[in-house]
Amino acid sequence: MQSNAPRKVAILGGTFDPVHWGHLKPALRLADSCGWDVIHLLPTCAPPHRQQPEVLNTHRLGMLDAAAGLDPRLVVNDWELRQGLPSRTLPTLKHFRERCPNATLVFIIGMDSLLNLPDWLHWERLFDYAHFVVMPRPGYTLEDARPEVVDLLAKRRISMSELESGHGGIFLAEAYDVPISATELRAQLAGQTECPEFLPEPVWQYIQKHHLYGVR
Repeated sequence: MQSNAPRKVAILGGTFDPVHWGHLKPALRLADSCGWDVIHLLPTCAPPHRQQPEVLNTHRLGMLDAAAGLDPRLVVNDWELRQGLPSRTLPTLKHFRERCPNATLVFIIGMDSLLNLPDWLHWERLFDYAHFVVMPRPGYTLEDARPEVVDLLAKRRISMSELESGHGGIFLAEAYDVPISATELRAQLAGQTECPEFLPEPVWQYIQKHHLYGVR
Protein backbone atom coordinates (compact mmCIF):
# COMPACT_ATOMS: atom_id res chain seq x y z
CA MET A 1 0.00 0.00 0.00
CA GLN A 2 1.27 3.47 -0.81
CA SER A 3 2.36 5.61 2.11
CA ASN A 4 -0.44 8.10 1.46
CA ALA A 5 -3.16 5.43 1.21
CA PRO A 6 -5.91 5.78 3.82
CA ARG A 7 -5.44 3.64 6.93
CA LYS A 8 -8.99 3.96 8.25
CA VAL A 9 -11.80 3.81 5.72
CA ALA A 10 -15.48 4.26 6.59
CA ILE A 11 -18.34 3.33 4.25
CA LEU A 12 -21.71 5.02 4.57
CA GLY A 13 -24.30 3.52 2.27
CA GLY A 14 -27.86 4.65 1.78
CA THR A 15 -30.54 5.77 -0.59
CA PHE A 16 -29.61 9.43 0.03
CA ASP A 17 -32.94 10.68 -1.28
CA PRO A 18 -31.86 13.34 -0.34
CA VAL A 19 -28.61 13.27 1.66
CA HIS A 20 -29.07 15.30 4.86
CA TRP A 21 -27.41 16.20 8.15
CA GLY A 22 -28.81 13.04 9.75
CA HIS A 23 -26.46 11.12 7.44
CA LEU A 24 -23.48 13.45 7.60
CA LYS A 25 -23.13 14.90 11.09
CA PRO A 26 -22.99 11.60 13.01
CA ALA A 27 -20.46 10.17 10.54
CA LEU A 28 -18.25 13.26 10.68
CA ARG A 29 -18.37 13.35 14.49
CA LEU A 30 -17.28 9.72 14.61
CA ALA A 31 -14.57 10.45 12.05
CA ASP A 32 -13.23 13.11 14.42
CA SER A 33 -13.26 10.67 17.34
CA CYS A 34 -11.93 7.63 15.48
CA GLY A 35 -9.50 9.29 13.09
CA TRP A 36 -11.11 8.04 9.89
CA ASP A 37 -9.20 9.22 6.85
CA VAL A 38 -12.09 8.95 4.41
CA ILE A 39 -15.86 8.35 4.45
CA HIS A 40 -17.20 6.84 1.24
CA LEU A 41 -20.75 8.01 0.52
CA LEU A 42 -22.14 5.01 -1.32
CA PRO A 43 -25.62 5.40 -2.87
CA THR A 44 -27.45 2.11 -3.21
CA CYS A 45 -28.77 0.72 -6.47
CA ALA A 46 -32.37 -0.53 -6.12
CA PRO A 47 -32.08 -1.10 -2.33
CA PRO A 48 -33.66 -4.51 -1.55
CA HIS A 49 -35.02 -3.57 1.90
CA ARG A 50 -36.21 0.00 1.27
CA GLN A 51 -38.53 2.05 -0.89
CA GLN A 52 -36.99 2.86 -4.27
CA PRO A 53 -35.49 6.35 -4.72
CA GLU A 54 -37.82 9.16 -5.76
CA VAL A 55 -35.27 10.95 -7.97
CA LEU A 56 -32.89 9.80 -10.70
CA ASN A 57 -29.50 8.34 -9.79
CA THR A 58 -27.81 11.30 -11.49
CA HIS A 59 -29.54 13.64 -9.04
CA ARG A 60 -28.69 11.51 -6.02
CA LEU A 61 -25.05 11.66 -7.12
CA GLY A 62 -25.33 15.39 -7.76
CA MET A 63 -26.64 16.02 -4.26
CA LEU A 64 -23.89 13.85 -2.78
CA ASP A 65 -21.26 15.73 -4.78
CA ALA A 66 -22.65 18.96 -3.33
CA ALA A 67 -22.51 17.54 0.20
CA ALA A 68 -18.98 16.16 -0.23
CA GLY A 69 -17.66 19.68 -0.66
CA LEU A 70 -18.43 20.28 3.02
CA ASP A 71 -15.52 18.16 4.31
CA PRO A 72 -12.42 16.75 2.56
CA ARG A 73 -12.97 13.34 4.16
CA LEU A 74 -16.25 12.87 2.28
CA VAL A 75 -15.89 11.03 -1.04
CA VAL A 76 -18.75 10.08 -3.36
CA ASN A 77 -18.46 6.49 -4.59
CA ASP A 78 -20.82 5.21 -7.31
CA TRP A 79 -19.58 1.60 -7.31
CA GLU A 80 -22.93 0.06 -6.34
CA LEU A 81 -24.78 2.15 -8.91
CA ARG A 82 -22.36 1.04 -11.63
CA GLN A 83 -23.12 -2.61 -10.89
CA GLY A 84 -26.70 -2.07 -12.08
CA LEU A 85 -27.99 -4.70 -9.64
CA PRO A 86 -29.82 -4.57 -6.31
CA SER A 87 -27.20 -3.55 -3.77
CA ARG A 88 -25.86 -6.33 -1.56
CA THR A 89 -23.39 -5.68 1.22
CA LEU A 90 -21.13 -8.71 0.83
CA PRO A 91 -19.92 -7.86 -2.73
CA THR A 92 -19.49 -4.25 -1.63
CA LEU A 93 -17.27 -5.14 1.31
CA LYS A 94 -15.25 -7.54 -0.84
CA HIS A 95 -14.72 -4.72 -3.34
CA PHE A 96 -13.47 -2.32 -0.67
CA ARG A 97 -11.21 -4.96 0.85
CA GLU A 98 -9.63 -5.53 -2.56
CA ARG A 99 -9.18 -1.80 -3.11
CA CYS A 100 -7.89 -1.13 0.42
CA PRO A 101 -6.13 -4.37 1.43
CA ASN A 102 -4.25 -2.89 4.39
CA ALA A 103 -6.83 -0.44 5.70
CA THR A 104 -9.19 -0.90 8.61
CA LEU A 105 -12.69 -0.92 7.11
CA VAL A 106 -15.74 0.36 8.99
CA PHE A 107 -19.26 -0.12 7.62
CA ILE A 108 -21.86 2.29 9.04
CA ILE A 109 -25.46 1.18 9.47
CA GLY A 110 -28.48 2.32 11.47
CA MET A 111 -30.05 0.53 14.43
CA ASP A 112 -32.97 -0.38 12.15
CA SER A 113 -30.56 -2.26 9.88
CA LEU A 114 -28.88 -4.04 12.79
CA LEU A 115 -32.24 -5.33 14.01
CA ASN A 116 -32.96 -6.71 10.54
CA LEU A 117 -29.45 -7.97 9.82
CA PRO A 118 -30.41 -11.69 9.89
CA ASP A 119 -32.57 -10.98 6.82
CA TRP A 120 -29.54 -9.80 4.81
CA LEU A 121 -27.96 -12.14 2.28
CA HIS A 122 -24.88 -13.95 3.70
CA TRP A 123 -25.05 -11.70 6.77
CA GLU A 124 -22.76 -13.81 8.93
CA ARG A 125 -19.94 -13.49 6.39
CA LEU A 126 -19.98 -9.68 6.41
CA PHE A 127 -17.83 -9.53 9.52
CA ASP A 128 -14.92 -11.17 7.69
CA TYR A 129 -14.27 -7.84 5.98
CA ALA A 130 -15.09 -4.91 8.27
CA HIS A 131 -16.16 -3.61 11.63
CA PHE A 132 -19.75 -2.39 11.87
CA VAL A 133 -20.70 0.92 13.47
CA VAL A 134 -24.37 1.19 14.41
CA MET A 135 -26.00 4.62 14.56
CA PRO A 136 -29.14 5.29 16.65
CA ARG A 137 -32.44 5.58 14.78
CA PRO A 138 -35.64 7.05 16.26
CA GLY A 139 -38.07 4.31 17.24
CA TYR A 140 -35.55 1.44 17.14
CA THR A 141 -33.94 -0.05 20.28
CA LEU A 142 -32.19 -3.24 21.28
CA GLU A 143 -35.29 -4.16 23.27
CA ASP A 144 -36.75 -5.18 19.90
CA ALA A 145 -33.75 -7.34 18.94
CA ARG A 146 -34.29 -10.88 17.74
CA PRO A 147 -32.37 -13.71 19.47
CA GLU A 148 -29.88 -13.89 16.58
CA VAL A 149 -29.01 -10.22 17.03
CA VAL A 150 -28.68 -10.58 20.80
CA ASP A 151 -26.27 -13.49 20.30
CA LEU A 152 -24.38 -11.54 17.64
CA LEU A 153 -23.82 -8.60 19.97
CA ALA A 154 -22.75 -10.88 22.80
CA LYS A 155 -19.97 -12.20 20.57
CA ARG A 156 -19.00 -9.12 18.58
CA ARG A 157 -19.73 -5.92 20.53
CA ILE A 158 -16.58 -3.80 20.89
CA SER A 159 -15.52 -0.41 22.24
CA MET A 160 -14.57 2.58 20.11
CA SER A 161 -10.87 1.99 20.72
CA GLU A 162 -11.17 -1.49 19.21
CA LEU A 163 -12.20 0.05 15.87
CA GLU A 164 -8.55 0.98 15.39
CA SER A 165 -7.64 -2.29 13.69
CA GLY A 166 -8.92 -5.69 12.63
CA HIS A 167 -12.47 -6.51 11.61
CA GLY A 168 -15.56 -8.33 12.83
CA GLY A 169 -16.66 -6.08 15.68
CA ILE A 170 -19.87 -4.14 16.27
CA PHE A 171 -19.68 -0.71 17.91
CA LEU A 172 -22.93 0.87 19.09
CA ALA A 173 -22.59 4.64 18.75
CA GLU A 174 -24.36 6.86 21.27
CA ALA A 175 -25.60 10.47 21.28
CA TYR A 176 -24.99 11.00 17.58
CA ASP A 177 -28.63 10.95 16.53
CA VAL A 178 -30.02 13.75 14.34
CA PRO A 179 -33.83 13.48 14.51
CA ILE A 180 -34.75 13.58 10.82
CA SER A 181 -35.43 11.03 8.10
CA ALA A 182 -35.36 11.46 4.34
CA THR A 183 -39.08 10.65 4.24
CA GLU A 184 -39.85 13.49 6.65
CA LEU A 185 -37.51 15.82 4.79
CA ARG A 186 -39.13 15.13 1.42
CA ALA A 187 -42.50 15.99 2.93
CA GLN A 188 -41.07 19.32 4.17
CA LEU A 189 -39.51 20.23 0.84
CA ALA A 190 -42.66 20.52 -1.28
CA GLY A 191 -43.28 24.23 -1.78
CA GLN A 192 -40.30 25.18 0.41
CA THR A 193 -38.58 28.51 -0.32
CA GLU A 194 -35.83 28.39 2.33
CA CYS A 195 -33.28 25.74 3.24
CA PRO A 196 -34.73 23.36 5.87
CA GLU A 197 -32.82 23.01 9.13
CA PHE A 198 -31.60 19.48 8.51
CA LEU A 199 -30.45 19.99 4.90
CA PRO A 200 -26.93 21.23 4.01
CA GLU A 201 -27.06 24.49 2.09
CA PRO A 202 -25.19 23.13 -1.00
CA VAL A 203 -27.69 20.26 -1.25
CA TRP A 204 -30.58 22.71 -0.96
CA GLN A 205 -29.08 24.79 -3.78
CA TYR A 206 -28.85 21.67 -5.97
CA ILE A 207 -32.48 20.75 -5.20
CA GLN A 208 -33.60 24.28 -6.05
CA LYS A 209 -31.65 24.34 -9.29
CA HIS A 210 -33.17 21.07 -10.51
CA HIS A 211 -36.64 21.54 -8.96
CA LEU A 212 -36.55 18.25 -7.06
CA TYR A 213 -39.12 17.06 -4.50
CA GLY A 214 -41.71 19.65 -5.52
CA VAL A 215 -39.39 22.64 -4.97
CA ARG A 216 -40.03 25.44 -7.48
